[in-house]
Amino acid sequence: AAMPAGSVIQVLSVTQPGTDTTTSTSWVDTANMTLAITPQTDSKVLIQFCGSLGHTDNTFMQFRIARVKSGTTTYHGTASSGQNATMMSYTGSSDPTNQIYHQSFHHLDATPGGDGSTAITYKLQWKIDSNSMFLGRDDTGSANTYAGGNSWTLTEIRG
Repeated sequence: AAMPAGSVIQVLSVTQPGTDTTTSTSWVDTANMTLAITPQTDSKVLIQFCGSLGHTDNTFMQFRIARVKSGTTTYHGTASSGQNATMMSYTGSSDPTNQIYHQSFHHLDATPGGDGSTAITYKLQWKIDSNSMFLGRDDTGSANTYAGGNSWTLTEIRG
């Protein structure tokens, strides 16, 4: 018997127990937050991110989803941001020293274009307006013990 619409077909997840750093003001891939999935025709893909962030300055931290299928990259975000960001974070803290900011988002790719045989890669990308941003630690590296792991999860859902 066929699975009903809304059934979970498969779940892929990666957890990054370490840290990553960027000073890039242009979009770049995060380390280890890339997964490939081969969804069936008419399936949807739920994309989830959960991470602990730190930064050295009171500035915007931005994340987006890059989807790569058959060599073509498209981005999932909100058009209103002007940056095609899936999530933007601004802590408003005048002193981010030793601060960990737990952030998460969920995004449903309702039309991934799966055919049951072509892998689709989803990557987490990030950038910062100025200075440095950290995944899995604070600005000094002293509070990374309390940060926990960062996770990137894809869930295929029957359409």
